[in-house]
Amino acid sequence: MVGLDQTVIAVALDPMAHSLGLTTFMMHGVVLVYILALAAFVPVGGMLARRIGRLTTFRAGAALFAAASGLCALAPSGGAAEPYLVTVRAVQGVGGALMMPVATSVIADVYEERDRGRALAVYAGLAQLFLVLGPIVGAVLTQLLGWRSVFLVNLPVGAACLWMMARARLSNRAQGGALSVLQPLVVILSLVVLVLGLYQCGVWGFTDARALTALATGAGAVLLAVRLILRSRHPLLDLRLLGIRPYAAAVALTFLVQAPQLILLVHGTVYLRQALRLSLLATGISLLPLVAASAAGTFLSGYLLDRYRSLRVPVLLGLTAATVGAVAWTAVLPSREYLWQVPGMLLAGVGMGLPVPALSAELMRAVPPDKRPDASVLRQSIRQLGGAVGLAAAGAAALAANADAADRAGVITVAATSAAFAVACCVLAVTLPLAVATLPRRARTGGRRNAGP
Repeated sequence: MVGLDQTVIAVALDPMAHSLGLTTFMMHGVVLVYILALAAFVPVGGMLARRIGRLTTFRAGAALFAAASGLCALAPSGGAAEPYLVTVRAVQGVGGALMMPVATSVIADVYEERDRGRALAVYAGLAQLFLVLGPIVGAVLTQLLGWRSVFLVNLPVGAACLWMMARARLSNRAQGGALSVLQPLVVILSLVVLVLGLYQCGVWGFTDARALTALATGAGAVLLAVRLILRSRHPLLDLRLLGIRPYAAAVALTFLVQAPQLILLVHGTVYLRQALRLSLLATGISLLPLVAASAAGTFLSGYLLDRYRSLRVPVLLGLTAATVGAVAWTAVLPSREYLWQVPGMLLAGVGMGLPVPALSAELMRAVPPDKRPDASVLRQSIRQLGGAVGLAAAGAAALAANADAADRAGVITVAATSAAFAVACCVLAVTLPLAVATLPRRARTGGRRNAGP
């Protein structure tokens, strides 16, 4: 449910924009604000789970997520649409952020040590799979039931989540203690200023004094938040885990991989719908090469990790394919010929599906067992932040390249899509040599690897 909502809205953006009178700035914004809320509030979810209990936190998150989804479906048209959608999408992201740390800690508890790495990898792989399935699910729902159904579907799904958690009979143990307010507040504000400042650069201009001030303020606030967390006796995030080199490398690569994946999924979907003028259902079908290849890469990742006992194989193979595929897809965007885009979509899809499950399994091996819940919360926060930063940068590039008339009409031109794709290509081009330099060169020895999926 949480993974789908990062991308399920992509196909619905065009009919939603025309129905509510949204500009392209807000079309990007309703996706960005959700992912930004996930990144900013995942640490809060981890803190609440420790202080008031996992089930209490999960139930609150699921109820908040479902309620906000229902409110999104009630969005009014006219001038009130944009502030309304931004607010309820942010609340929806907060609900999702409260659920995510609980899911990981439950997996860590119910599986034995020998199976825990595999279970966490399967969890990461399924989250990855549903993220890439989002546009197809959105296309089917929007075609059959209208764009509001993309949000309404979360009501029965949220109820099912609550029912299943109740039947699971999980413990609701809590450490108790006071809830920290200052650390979450500083973290949330710093990320909001930094990411939204980056996105606003597309309107103000990248050299505008206001944009530079916002970015500098956001960066300074992030540094302040890091310093505050490191000096705290009860830190919101265990940033000292980044001192473990293999873990830090895996988290950094996860951050960088998430950005281009969301860029290609969201902007590629809107391009197929608007530039190629495909129907909603045809848009979903046209995404099958990207989605199927990404799903194949997700499940192939575990096999390669088992077969070669080296993290470098799935990660480097994936990043190479993703880089080549993203560049190839970007190069043929101006042609508006769908068949020419399929090879790039296939390569980019399988390439971006390969790294994340393998990285998720390996980074948990790098930390002591008692630190795995904290390590997972930190990984999830940084991964979601990677998506938010990537979408903000790509959105800013697209806004800067888009014509003013197209922006007011809620249309993203081919030139704007190409600019967004160029950001994804640049990120992948930086990530590949970084992976070559930081990933361990020696293959792991010993018994069967607990990787997957």
